[in-house]
Amino acid sequence: MKNSTEKKITTLKVFKVIVFIYTCVIIALLIQTVYGWATGTFDTNNAILASSSATYCATIAIYDDMKKKEAKKKA
Repeated sequence: MKNSTEKKITTLKVFKVIVFIYTCVIIALLIQTVYGWATGTFDTNNAILASSSATYCATIAIYDDMKKKEAKKKA
């Protein structure tokens, strides 16, 4: 007999970790950009900030959609 006490790693859990890491990266990039604007010592990369923010928004939307599908599957 096989006991199934091990935790399964689902796609939703992996996406949750990715979203957390991406949130930290976006916050750091935003702080770096604002610091560059305030001091004038850093050449700001507005295109990188804009594209990263757009990708982050898309990632959050996919994550929310996955959560809704998982909730429907359980119900």
